[in-house]
Amino acid sequence: MTLPILTALPGERRGYVDGPEGQLHYRSLGEGAPVVLVHQAPWASIQFRHVLPMLARSGYRAIALDLPAHGMSDPPARPGIEVYAAATGALIEQLRIGPAVVIGHRGGGLAAGHLAAERPELVAGLVLDNAPLLDAAEREARVGRFADDQQIAPDGSHFADRWAWVRRVGDADWSDETVHIAVVTYFAHGPWKEHGHSVIPRHDFERDVPRIACPTMIVASRTDPLFESGARLRAARPDWSYAELPGGPGMVLDRPAEWIMPIREFLAAMPRDAACKKRFTRS
Repeated sequence: MTLPILTALPGERRGYVDGPEGQLHYRSLGEGAPVVLVHQAPWASIQFRHVLPMLARSGYRAIALDLPAHGMSDPPARPGIEVYAAATGALIEQLRIGPAVVIGHRGGGLAAGHLAAERPELVAGLVLDNAPLLDAAEREARVGRFADDQQIAPDGSHFADRWAWVRRVGDADWSDETVHIAVVTYFAHGPWKEHGHSVIPRHDFERDVPRIACPTMIVASRTDPLFESGARLRAARPDWSYAELPGGPGMVLDRPAEWIMPIREFLAAMPRDAACKKRFTRS
């Protein structure tokens, strides 16, 4: 395997906007109706390296941001789903692309969903890709679940240990390239590397779900440990569309052609012009 590039993807434009708590880095590819992609923890915008060009070829401007303390974005004073949602909203406002379709993956789905609930004028459509819908007891059980070891092993074994962990909990069909990027991205986040995981159980997504007014699609991957959340979301919001994928949480990483099929169908049903998109937002 040849070492992959983690910085510049072919054809993309990269930039920064000012967020509520510092600079936010983003990648942009293509022209057309805006689609904003929000990554899971502890990844960054590089998570969408395969699907950004696919969306661009389909006629969209695909924009993936690094959430605060992830990738090349500044860390916040205190992490939180509310902070990540505000950062996503700031990106949409600063780039003047609202309302935009927002796609959130796992914890990124919580940020995207909270933004849609709080700032409906910024979100024309929403995709919740394996977003966790947990009750109070489940959230309490997850507090502190991910240990945050900040030590550097003198023999470099912290890299090998992380590689083994990713192989154990990730999709069985992840490529060596994907595991490599996962490990390098994780350590690049330094002392903030587990903040994205730690905030998920502190956010009550059950309060956001009834307040989301825009067209929304639930994506549930059958071998994802969060698969049941898709059924819960579907029961809570039977008016939302629903798609099942055959793999696990990493389909966007190594099975992008399958991942993007229901996404394209959802996007195709969205109006392309801003005047029409405003019909889907509350005043």
